[in-house]
Amino acid sequence: SSAPQPMKLVFNLLPLLLLSSSPHRVEPFAVPAVSFHVASQSLKRPSLRIFQPSRSPRRPEGLKSFACSLVPNLECVQNIRDLSSVTNSPVKPGRVFRTACVGTASESDACLIVENIKTLIDLRSEKEYGMDSVKYNSSVWQQYDDLIYEVKKSKTGKPKALIPSSPAKEPMRARHMLSVIDEAIYKRGVFKRMSLRKKIKAGIYRAVSYTKARSFFIEYINNAGLPLLNELILDYGGPSIKAVMQVLSDRANHPVAFYCTAGKDRTGLIAMLVLSVLGVDNEAIVNDYVLSDDVYANLGDKNAMVGALRQEQLDPEKFLRAPRAVMEQTIKLLKEEYGGAAKYLESIGFGPDEVKKLRVALCDD
Repeated sequence: SSAPQPMKLVFNLLPLLLLSSSPHRVEPFAVPAVSFHVASQSLKRPSLRIFQPSRSPRRPEGLKSFACSLVPNLECVQNIRDLSSVTNSPVKPGRVFRTACVGTASESDACLIVENIKTLIDLRSEKEYGMDSVKYNSSVWQQYDDLIYEVKKSKTGKPKALIPSSPAKEPMRARHMLSVIDEAIYKRGVFKRMSLRKKIKAGIYRAVSYTKARSFFIEYINNAGLPLLNELILDYGGPSIKAVMQVLSDRANHPVAFYCTAGKDRTGLIAMLVLSVLGVDNEAIVNDYVLSDDVYANLGDKNAMVGALRQEQLDPEKFLRAPRAVMEQTIKLLKEEYGGAAKYLESIGFGPDEVKKLRVALCDD
C-alpha cells in the first residue's frame, strides 16, 4: 500500500534536512565536485569552439596597442581597465586587466585583444558558456585554446583543487574556463543559510512544484542582495579562485585579462583579492569597484546574466549596480570570517609562498 501523505513529505524533506546539518558558515570545498567541475563532458565537445572564422581579425590601420594607455579604449567591450590603474596599486601596467565579457568584441576590439592579451580567464558558469553561440558574434575566442579543468580531490573526497585536463602548449594563447559560481551553488548555499522553518517550507515547495521552489529561493536571494553572491563565491569557489591566482602568478601567461559577464561582481571579487593581498588599501579597492556601477546600463542587454542568474528574476536596484556598501561589506566579511585576503587565500591552498610568487609576477620588473 502507498505511504501516508505525512510520510511522503518526510521522505521529500530528508535530503534537504541532511544538507542543513552543518553550521551556517561552511568551509571552502564543502560542496559536491560537480559544483566546480567546469570541465564537464558537455564542454569537451567540439562545439565549445564556438566561432570558426576563415581568418584572424584584420588589424585596421592606425590601431593603437594596449601599451598606449592604462585603460584601453575598446569599441564594444565594456568595463575594461588595468589593475595598475587602481590608486596605490603596485601592479605593473599591461600585466593584468579586468573586463566585461570579451564576446562583445568588434573586429577592431578582437584585434587589440588578441595582440595584447595572451591569456583569458573566464569566470562564468557553464550555462553562460552554453549561450555564447547565440549571444555573441565575435572571432576573438577562436584565437585562444580553451583549457578545461578537472577536479583534484582530497583524501576525504572533497574538491581540493582544479587542474588543467591537458598541459598547456608553448607558445599559445589560452582561455582558462574557471567558473566561480553557478545555480547549484546558489541552491546549496541559500538552503544552508535558511532557518529550519524556511527549509521545511522550501522542501514542501520542492515536493509540489519546481517553479514555486525556485521562486522561493530567488526571493531569498533578492532580499540578501549582492553581498550573498560574494559570500557564496568565497565559501564555495575556493578551488577556482586558487586556480585563477595560479594563472596570474605565472609570468608566462601575461598579459592576462579576467572577466565574467559584466566584469562587475565575480570579476570585482577576484580583483579585490588580488589587490588586497598586494597591500592596496580598502578605500582604493572600493573606489575601483564602484567604477562598474553603470556597466549593465551601458551593456543594454536584458539577457545578460548577473552572477550566473538571469537578471529579469533579480531586483535591478540591488543587482545591476555597484554600490560602495557591497564591496565594503564583502571586505568586512573577509576580515571577520577568514582574517583577511591573505588568510582566506591560505585557507584554499594558496599560501604565503604562492602570494610571494604572485607579487613577483605582477609587481616586479
